[in-house]
Amino acid sequence: MPAAFEVNGHIIRPGRVVGFWGKDGEDQLVWAGFARSEILPWWKKKGGELVDIPAERFAERSDLDRQIRWQDLAPGQVIRGIIDPNDGKPILKAVTRAATQEEQIKFQHPRMPLVELPLFSAKPVILKRDPVAGAGPEQGELFS
Repeated sequence: MPAAFEVNGHIIRPGRVVGFWGKDGEDQLVWAGFARSEILPWWKKKGGELVDIPAERFAERSDLDRQIRWQDLAPGQVIRGIIDPNDGKPILKAVTRAATQEEQIKFQHPRMPLVELPLFSAKPVILKRDPVAGAGPEQGELFS
């Protein structure tokens, strides 16, 4: 599960507004958790919609030493997200998958974000100010 990701020089963490691309174009929602790729059919049956989260890189926090480890995304790739309808109050979840043995050694974490080619677009979304929290995109050092 990504502890954070970076887009346009901004560090985005769970609980913050994230720009994404879906079937209706660009949009933004609060990043409020994770969805395991192994149960995507359940999420879709529940009304979930797959989306593209543009990012340049993501970070995982080691379960062993609690240090952050970054990984760049290849150009044109996105982090897969899914919109959880959440009883009419939609939220965005990052889709995760089991880490490979090599990734477990590097990141010391059992889950990784699902990184794929976009379904819609890999173009970064310019965030509007978050009307609920009154805050824009997060920028700065991760967990300073």
